[in-house]
Amino acid sequence: MRSPFILALAASLLTAGAAPSEISGLGSGQRGLVILRLNPLDPQEKKCTMVIAYNRSPGFPMVSGYLQNDPQTVIVHQETLDPGYEKTIPPRFWSGWLSMGLFSFGTDAAFDGRNLYRIEQGHLRIYPYVAQEEARRRYGLKEDEIFLGAFDGRAFYWTKGQPRTVYVRSGNQVRRFELGKRVTEPLGMAKGDPKGDLALHAVMRPSGFFSFSPRTLGWIVLDLKDAR
Repeated sequence: MRSPFILALAASLLTAGAAPSEISGLGSGQRGLVILRLNPLDPQEKKCTMVIAYNRSPGFPMVSGYLQNDPQTVIVHQETLDPGYEKTIPPRFWSGWLSMGLFSFGTDAAFDGRNLYRIEQGHLRIYPYVAQEEARRRYGLKEDEIFLGAFDGRAFYWTKGQPRTVYVRSGNQVRRFELGKRVTEPLGMAKGDPKGDLALHAVMRPSGFFSFSPRTLGWIVLDLKDAR
């Protein structure tokens, strides 16, 4: 889920887009959410600035909502981490870190598959390697069920070994989507506007006979009316 961002250009995020009030925090289900670490231009500067952003273009095709100089880029949260707090985060968490695509976890929280991010009392808090464990506790998932996201009163997940079935739970009701044979690993669920209710980001086999890679990433638009 890592995305290659050019750090020399990333500073443009600090002034791009509209006010954070456009969406209700990290738990809105917004498609294309991304968290980005801005390395300081001065190598002697030790402060770490984190930016959470998205692109408000309908049907945004990328997993990470940032395009250079795009007026559609919206900053959700920007914060320079307190050095004392940053030291509490395991160093291996930052290894090779540029940016991560995010999916909503609930009110004011998002995750990247393994790591959980919350806004607590106006500050970004990072919880490494606990996202799936926390999802099992909060949403009642089993050990073999993998969390894909939660927003609008619904939680989404799939079962290990069965990547072509994705479940949606709302209250006590559980329904499922049957996906095409190309899907090999669901990664996260977001809103699918304007072409459908939902958009699933997934690892898939290429659609053609000739490809430079045996797997590709893509969005699959889904409608709730099609869930069984």
